[in-house]
Amino acid sequence: MENKLTVFPDVSYGNHERHRVDIFIPQKPKSQMSLILFIHGGGWHDGDKEIHRSDAEFFCNQGYVCATINYRFVTDELSVFNELDDITSALEAIKNKCAQYGFNIEKVLLSGGSAGAHLALLYAYTRKEEAPVTPVAVCAYCPPVNCTKPDFLMGISGEFQEWKYEILSKCCGVTVNKENLLSEQSQNALERISPENYVSGNVVPTAVFHGDNDELIPFEHIKAFVALLNEKGVKNDFLVYENSGHLLDKTCETAVKAKEIIRNYAEMYLKQE
Repeated sequence: MENKLTVFPDVSYGNHERHRVDIFIPQKPKSQMSLILFIHGGGWHDGDKEIHRSDAEFFCNQGYVCATINYRFVTDELSVFNELDDITSALEAIKNKCAQYGFNIEKVLLSGGSAGAHLALLYAYTRKEEAPVTPVAVCAYCPPVNCTKPDFLMGISGEFQEWKYEILSKCCGVTVNKENLLSEQSQNALERISPENYVSGNVVPTAVFHGDNDELIPFEHIKAFVALLNEKGVKNDFLVYENSGHLLDKTCETAVKAKEIIRNYAEMYLKQE
């Protein structure tokens, strides 16, 4: 039986037009209230929170407070770190809205696809101590995990892709191009926005869902990332969408397994103490 839910659309969490969050509150919440936050993809410069509405409704019907956010896009003045700041502001707004209804939200599971998955990982790995709602797990679809390697910037074709360099330059705040990619300045800047660079035994449990034919984020990157999680003793799950590219099929059997993993993570890690 579905759990009736209350939706608060386009709640403002700042003064930018992109500072909007949709909040989904279940009528019959689980006894221990926590949050699942969905972050949309779109190459850090495109996309909309509406793409995760069905996910939010699904897990809200499981008894979890859910939210989907918009965030500012990267520009010459705004980097990935500003997008992380937006996540903090959105979490504050969600926590305050829930407090009005008697819910004390203290833990969050972060999820998203592509650039949204990257932001989810980077936020949980680097902002845990200062977050207004504590990240306790990440479930990431097709995440960029290592932005420093030539095969990430070129793609599996091995051809120069100028648009990737332009976007990554905005993401890290340093001009990156084909000629200076391997320079110390470029590599340091790209390391700072690479979730893999922050993996330690202290990072949160992490589930990764990825297509083995992903044309944008090399599958070998994800295998290396998961191997590093294992090496550091990080609880993780790795689910492969076989014969799939970057746009994963949301209706296939593997997609059902991915949702089940998210539900298991929510059950395990969102319990209030």
